[in-house]
Amino acid sequence: MINAKKMLITTDSFERYSITVRSRKHAIGRCPACRHDVELMNVDEAVSVTGIRTSELIRRTETNEIHAIETDSGHLLICARSVHELTQKMLEKDDGNP
Repeated sequence: MINAKKMLITTDSFERYSITVRSRKHAIGRCPACRHDVELMNVDEAVSVTGIRTSELIRRTETNEIHAIETDSGHLLICARSVHELTQKMLEKDDGNP
């Protein structure tokens, strides 16, 4: 009988994001889902743009329908590109287009 050892190897991975603040209102960073440099919004801005309640917006970030990055300090930054794509889909649905 062969003596075998089992080993469990765990690793931690860290991702670092670079955010460029061009003005007081605009932050640019790389969205890992889009793989593009995009404008990043805070939650309040995304709620204003979409008209979606905060709780629903957070749920959609968890399902990756809206892309988001959580900072080390716990702030949630929303990918403006995914917000605009969702808004466009919502408008098309309201107009009756597929």
